[in-house]
Amino acid sequence: MVEWDPELNPEERQADASRGLMRSALFILATLTVTIVVSFSIASIFQGVGFSEMLLLFLRSTVGSTGSLLRTLTRMTPLLISTLGLIVAFRSGVWNIGGEGQIVLGAVVSTGICLFLGLPPPLATLLSLVSAFVAGGTYAAVAGYLKARWGVNEVVVTMMQNFVSLALLQYLIDGPWNWGKGLYPRTEMISEATRLPYIASPLSSAFIIALAIVAVLHFLLNRTVVGYEMRAMGDNREASYAHGIDVHRLSIFSMMVSGGVCGLAGSGLVLGQFFRAQAGISGNYGFYAIASAFIAGNRASLAPLSSLLIAFIYEGTLALTALGLPHRLCEAIVGVVFIAVLLPRGLKWLGGDR
Repeated sequence: MVEWDPELNPEERQADASRGLMRSALFILATLTVTIVVSFSIASIFQGVGFSEMLLLFLRSTVGSTGSLLRTLTRMTPLLISTLGLIVAFRSGVWNIGGEGQIVLGAVVSTGICLFLGLPPPLATLLSLVSAFVAGGTYAAVAGYLKARWGVNEVVVTMMQNFVSLALLQYLIDGPWNWGKGLYPRTEMISEATRLPYIASPLSSAFIIALAIVAVLHFLLNRTVVGYEMRAMGDNREASYAHGIDVHRLSIFSMMVSGGVCGLAGSGLVLGQFFRAQAGISGNYGFYAIASAFIAGNRASLAPLSSLLIAFIYEGTLALTALGLPHRLCEAIVGVVFIAVLLPRGLKWLGGDR
């Protein structure tokens, strides 16, 4: 975080903030590079696979062609949206660990609207997106209300909500919404007319929606009074309350926006990628988004970079399974980058600079 210096004029403060953003981005990239090199070196020794062979396959499967780059961006899209949702909560000092469940709920609501309401395609698509936001936001706002009203730990509530959403999805695809075809439970596909258009297959226009959300949330958090109050509450809840900020209302509002954006990620998965509800549709994006948000320093402007890096790692390590390497290597690399990014802040905190 850039320190406040009253001697700087607005232009100098903006330049200082930009330099801080650039330093953070370079640090993340350097950490990722070192982590991949070390991981591949260790795998080369113990798996008997050549380092250059792994690296070439990794790069070829992620950015080596137009198709692989589009697949990486497709993987990035729901991760970016859910990362942005969590950043709203984390920056406000409330902990939404229920992104996975909110993604699932958004997917369920979108599927239901497209399959069963019989609305004209443009209206069905728009209503799916809006309803997914409302559903995810309402679901998360429950945890915000419980925290504001009775001080209930939102981490526990949102974590448990994940299991409720997943159970609801499983019930629907096993029971009333089951398509009755295929080897595993899923719904019927939504009509082509209700789907989001492709930018270039398999990348849908959900990617454009994700970039628009970046701009909207960056403006909300950095250019509005509400955003200032949210950031102040995140920095010091007690001091914010003492200065007249309604921290209870803001806790509910922050969770509502956070869950709503995560719900949009689920809607995007249905409208732009899978075109149905099915088991595993959330792809653990809600959990990867926690690491992505922290790697981005809870800044919306850095969320595209952190999301792209995790999508890059995910696609690359998925391809490496062809060489006998475990796909869990993705989680190991993300974990190391996550720790490396947080370690300087932790040491600073332990040193007494809080």
